[in-house]
Amino acid sequence: MKYRHDASEALKRANVELATSNDQRLKYAALELRFAMEALTYDRAFAYKAELPPEEYDTWQPRKLMALLLEIDPNADKDSSIAVGMEERPGVPSKVMRALGTERVFNLAHLKKHYGAIGSYLHMPSIKQATSCGGVDYLKLRERCKEVAMYIDEVLASKVWNATLGRFAQIKCEECSATIRKRVPHGVARLSAKCFGCATTYTVTDAGSGQLTWQIDVTDVSCANPDCGHVIHILDREFKPGSTWICPSCKGRNTIALGISFRADLPTPSVTKSS
Repeated sequence: MKYRHDASEALKRANVELATSNDQRLKYAALELRFAMEALTYDRAFAYKAELPPEEYDTWQPRKLMALLLEIDPNADKDSSIAVGMEERPGVPSKVMRALGTERVFNLAHLKKHYGAIGSYLHMPSIKQATSCGGVDYLKLRERCKEVAMYIDEVLASKVWNATLGRFAQIKCEECSATIRKRVPHGVARLSAKCFGCATTYTVTDAGSGQLTWQIDVTDVSCANPDCGHVIHILDREFKPGSTWICPSCKGRNTIALGISFRADLPTPSVTKSS
């Protein structure tokens, strides 16, 4: 994807506007900086494409998208450095490491601080703003734009970027054969995984010694025929009102439905009507 290139071009255009003394040009700098923040966030999200639910691909709000990435990987918006080295013995860290570079990430804290604030200057001031604040504070806007531009420049100057190293578990879905890839955070013994192809869910468990087990999520349900009671396993994704199945024992049709219970022994509430 070319999002990183788009961010760089937006930054260049913003710097052109910031270099003028015309305060009216600042709104164009603010707009370009918003584009740059969006592009950098989309670029970061693309590195997690295999782990991001497809229905979230069209999420355009940077803060919401970064929050989703942090649910996948708590380190998604953290700066990091990468170094490599040759192991003298397998499993023993190298004594000599060569630094490859440090990555700066446009993190959630900066998005919360600047994205909405800059965007507020891209609208006509409300009556309250115009009367209480005297209109647009161009000096404040210029200083904020310079701060954002400087940070974006540091992010784009990173020698490495979008390194999403981690421990992963991977299987073929039992239902649709799609590949499921799940990040397993350090110290987490049990977590859920979902197939993006058919929505089947699994429980991934750390079995020790570096081994992970996958268990498809099912619910045991008994046939509603009081003379049968045969138990079947229903996928959790299908355990919802309207789902039906034919009992393999009595051949009757079962349907999951919402119900209302009634107790005749409860007192009837009285209603007083006044005129």
